[in-house]
Amino acid sequence: AFVVWTPYLLKMLSGAKLPSGSAFHYLPESGAQLAFPMLEFSLRGALCMIGVLWLVVRAGSSRRAQALGIGVVSIYLWTLLSMTATAAGTTLLSFRLEPVLLALLAAAGVFGFVEGATAIYQALNEPAPMRAAAAAIAVLGAVAFAQTIPTVLTHEIDTAYTDTDGNGERADQRKPSAVSHYREIDAALMAQTGRPRDESVVLTADTTFLAFYPYWGFQALTSHYANPLSDFKARAATIAEWSKLPDSPALVQALAKSPWRAPDAFLFRNDGDNYTLRLAEDVYPNDPNVKRYTVSFPKSLFTDPVFTRTEIGPFTLVTVRR
Repeated sequence: AFVVWTPYLLKMLSGAKLPSGSAFHYLPESGAQLAFPMLEFSLRGALCMIGVLWLVVRAGSSRRAQALGIGVVSIYLWTLLSMTATAAGTTLLSFRLEPVLLALLAAAGVFGFVEGATAIYQALNEPAPMRAAAAAIAVLGAVAFAQTIPTVLTHEIDTAYTDTDGNGERADQRKPSAVSHYREIDAALMAQTGRPRDESVVLTADTTFLAFYPYWGFQALTSHYANPLSDFKARAATIAEWSKLPDSPALVQALAKSPWRAPDAFLFRNDGDNYTLRLAEDVYPNDPNVKRYTVSFPKSLFTDPVFTRTEIGPFTLVTVRR
């Protein structure tokens, strides 16, 4: 990771302005307030409350409690710092630490339950049924908690069943999405360019294509996931300018003069007399933090002989002969 991020870090330390660096521009509701899972009326909330009580009681006598407590306090301090950072027009993405907070409090809750049950067992003069009762409560609690996992992961499970894999198949056996055409697109692209994937640049809004087939992408899906040194905004503006050119020769000239390596191929969606790309711009601090918009390219822009157009399902692949 350091090899990849060193150029960005050096640029940032030099004081240069990085207009594409909007990765911190995300402020959902959970990032605008402190999380108190121990106050939830649920099994998880009860476990976290036991954890909080155990951390407070054992803070001076247990290294485990001290370590977990430092983690919990650090997360709350980071959250407060993130809230403060909003005044400067950014965040520290503190909501990403909420699962870590839950894990720390739940771990503390397990220790608290074990030590609490032991203390009660000893206070009652160690009755024989006490161990069995504590074990039964622990097993019931673990099973009940495990049964809530599918509910917590509903969105992820739905995605796993409905999303289309690289072979155009869905786990629920329903009709696949447009992703099923990716294999044919990849074959056509390699045949028409005559180059391996890592030597071609593709401009497309269907960036999942680049997840299955590792071509270079001319533009990221959003500025938040773009390389901070990639000039995301300038690239978006350039794409819009290309779409407004008067004719095909003008587009050929514009591609030749591109300040970055121009696309070797375009992967569009069809829309009547136009080819379209669905792009996005940063609208932080709104939630959602991106606004999607459509850039339409008249089909007449690709009539020059340097362009080869191939219709594949709902897509049009346009390769550029160089």
